[in-house]
Amino acid sequence: MTLCADPILLRALSVGERQSEVSHTLRDRRIVVGVCLVVVIAIRLADLFRPFAGDGSMFVYMGRLVSEGGGVGREMIDNKFPTVGLLTSGPWQLFGAYWPAWVLMLTAMGIAGPFLLARSAGRNLGKHTALPTLLFALIYLNFSYGVDAFHLESILTFFAAIAASAALSALSSDDARDSFVVGLAAASGAMLKPSALASLVAFAAVMLIHLRRTPRRLATHGAAAIAGAAIPGAVTLIYLIGSDLLRAIPVISRQIAQYAAQSQWEAFDWVKWAIVLLVIGFPLLVRGVIFRRERDRVDRSINFGVLWFALLWIAIEAAGVTMQGRMYKYHFLVLTPAAALLFAILPRGDRLFPLIAALTLPLLLSAYGAIPPAEEISSPTEQLPSSIYLRAHARPDARVWTDSMARLLIESGLQPGTRYPTTFIWANDDNAAANYCSDMIADFDERRPEYIVLPADLDGYVQTHIHGIEELARDPQRAAAYRNAWERVRSYVQRYYFPEASLGNETVFRRWCERL
Repeated sequence: MTLCADPILLRALSVGERQSEVSHTLRDRRIVVGVCLVVVIAIRLADLFRPFAGDGSMFVYMGRLVSEGGGVGREMIDNKFPTVGLLTSGPWQLFGAYWPAWVLMLTAMGIAGPFLLARSAGRNLGKHTALPTLLFALIYLNFSYGVDAFHLESILTFFAAIAASAALSALSSDDARDSFVVGLAAASGAMLKPSALASLVAFAAVMLIHLRRTPRRLATHGAAAIAGAAIPGAVTLIYLIGSDLLRAIPVISRQIAQYAAQSQWEAFDWVKWAIVLLVIGFPLLVRGVIFRRERDRVDRSINFGVLWFALLWIAIEAAGVTMQGRMYKYHFLVLTPAAALLFAILPRGDRLFPLIAALTLPLLLSAYGAIPPAEEISSPTEQLPSSIYLRAHARPDARVWTDSMARLLIESGLQPGTRYPTTFIWANDDNAAANYCSDMIADFDERRPEYIVLPADLDGYVQTHIHGIEELARDPQRAAAYRNAWERVRSYVQRYYFPEASLGNETVFRRWCERL
């Protein structure tokens, strides 16, 4: 008998080959996940070199305002609810004006959410769904065209990932504790935007309509979800009453509704939806249609409870994005957690090649979008020249104003010269420029800000905004009102202020009476 004919040895060799194959597969998967993680982290950390860009400074300042006893809707007027500042006040007390810490916090959220979702998918939908869920969620919850700098959607999707993870467990295992987490996470996200309740609404609809539960079990799940939602709801109510901001909610709601209703629409805006559906749908098309042969299929039926949950969730979120009016690119980020579930429940295995074919293009597109233009690259700790100047020359309690002044206030530690931190809201509706400018000048008269910082080329600055803000570029009448409002600001500054310093593309003006 030869060694090759020994059945024991043959079995040992077969087992060894299978173990080696499993080992190589596990190694390859770790490499793919590692590469995806490296790219995603690089995309997030690119924001280090755009300190307080975009709306980031506004949300950070809201945290500072609440920490100091102020409130959004009273000491600051913007298209946001007071609870935004309540949520960012905690990180402000931890990080202050240190921008890298804010970027690291958002990076951690952008990575933790996909891992939670993948863990829940693997447990409740089958182990073969964990890797597809993880890769899709990592790429799309950190898609550079939606998460550049700091938008509320970056935090919203973290809460949405928690809600989705709990919903998978509740729909599969019938544990009411998971329903509690769905309510808790969805209502926590609603403190940023009420549309975050979409996951809870979709979950409740599937529980009631699709899944066969006894009335007793439905009541148990409903009570658990309501109890979870009641915690952030109670915190919100206590805060609004305690800070005397409850009366501001109807005013802000009307302002947001008018802002959405008077957004300028053109036929091209609907093309945005086609682009979004193409970008999100491409991986589903590749994995579901191109790789549909027997070797890629799994002998497991689709979980229709999860399918209807994801479809309803996307539909509600899509309606919310459309109702916001302007449909900025980051508004669409809220669709991605539900899309990750659709990608996961396709009756396909987790073979690496189809996943790489489906997700490499969006990963590369996201990496390309994260590269900042050279003129926008700054040191993570770099401060505005006006912040440095005013911190050195102004009194510690001095009031100041500049357009988009949140970053100036954060870096200088000074106080606002008006409740209106930005002229962007002048484009909200047909009367916004005249009304908000009048209120702002009335604030100037009352607060008498010591310094006002204006662009050195104010006319060029105004023209750039008219071309850059769609509501102004598409409506000549609204653009003229915007320009007239700026002329009122220029006249006010020329009357009561004198130029004290020229800082590159900005001029620092000081109030005449402060010179004495």
